[in-house]
Amino acid sequence: MAKLEDLKRGARVRGIALGGIVTVVDIRWHGSDIVELTYKDDQGRLAGELLFRTQEAGLFVEAP
Repeated sequence: MAKLEDLKRGARVRGIALGGIVTVVDIRWHGSDIVELTYKDDQGRLAGELLFRTQEAGLFVEAP
């Protein structure tokens, strides 16, 4: 399990997109419990999503 604070540019994260690992492109905080995440999937497609503190249990930062 990862915390929202573990999501940094370049981090590879599992649990955001279905069935894959994404790479964090940018992160923007909205208060202390919500982040706006821009990421790239393994096919190079960009996407964005709001992540809430309640979703942390499903996030995993992969080791480099």
